[in-house]
Amino acid sequence: FMNQAQQESVSDVLLLTNAAANRGRAEAVGHEVELSLRRTGFVVQHELPPDPAATEAIVRDAVQNERRVVAVGGDGFIHHIIQQCAETTTTLGIVPAGTGNDLAFGLNLATDLDTAVAAAVGPSQACDVLKFEDDGGRIRYGATIATAGFSVSVNVKAEELSWPRGPRRYTVATLMKLVGLRRYELELDVDGCTLDGRCLMVAIANTRAFGGGMQIAPAAGALTGNAEIVVIRDSSALTLLRMLPKTFSGSHVGHPSIEVMSGRHVRLHLKEIDASEPCRMRSDGEDVGSLPQTVTVVAGGLQIAGVSRTQSASCEARDTNE
Repeated sequence: FMNQAQQESVSDVLLLTNAAANRGRAEAVGHEVELSLRRTGFVVQHELPPDPAATEAIVRDAVQNERRVVAVGGDGFIHHIIQQCAETTTTLGIVPAGTGNDLAFGLNLATDLDTAVAAAVGPSQACDVLKFEDDGGRIRYGATIATAGFSVSVNVKAEELSWPRGPRRYTVATLMKLVGLRRYELELDVDGCTLDGRCLMVAIANTRAFGGGMQIAPAAGALTGNAEIVVIRDSSALTLLRMLPKTFSGSHVGHPSIEVMSGRHVRLHLKEIDASEPCRMRSDGEDVGSLPQTVTVVAGGLQIAGVSRTQSASCEARDTNE
């Protein structure tokens, strides 16, 4: 599936598989990808790291040796891989095999196996990445959407659920967390424009969806150089419930409880009403620390294979107009 010139430029591949992704189904996908690459002439080192620390250590070595990294798994697995790939020349190929696969959806990556494998070792595109820095100087990166508030509590609850399987568990978790809905005090600065008051959640979006297809920021795209910041203001549980189905199409954006801003530099602080513990932030479904934090869009900070600038731009324009 590659011509000779491409194969000569990418011959040595580090293949990483999250064996636990999609309830263990990703492991079989990883072995299929390995066989496919070997049949095509690639030298493949296939690793199934047991935890995030091992994942990051393996990728760190690959970056130092300028190797192509191909990931088989979901958004959380990719999150740990990009901690070492971001702001380097290392190219990341993605074969979606997780529960939600929101990054693949946001980048319009191929989902069928043969096409995804071919794309993962093909040409790359410089995509934007979110860079997080807390007040202690700790730095992390995110590929999709960073959230704080209600959305984080939903993510935590979804991880606790053994049923239902797949993206539907995020919907079920959302319904469960509507009971006793928590409110937060917001302090937000986007490129010098400030916003405050009470809210339910904040999303800082590099791509358009999270939670298995909820398009919280339908205008967001990883080739724009900006993030879309979506604030859901203080509303009733009933209002949020009525809004929920609209998030899958992105039509919730016109609701009066929604505020949307666009920018490159974001300073966010969120505090739960009547609570002493600091709020946490998550990106790609993974914890990136407590608030306050500064979030910066690093334009072109992550090389990803299989991303078409033309297709991504046309898809983003279509989604925004729908």
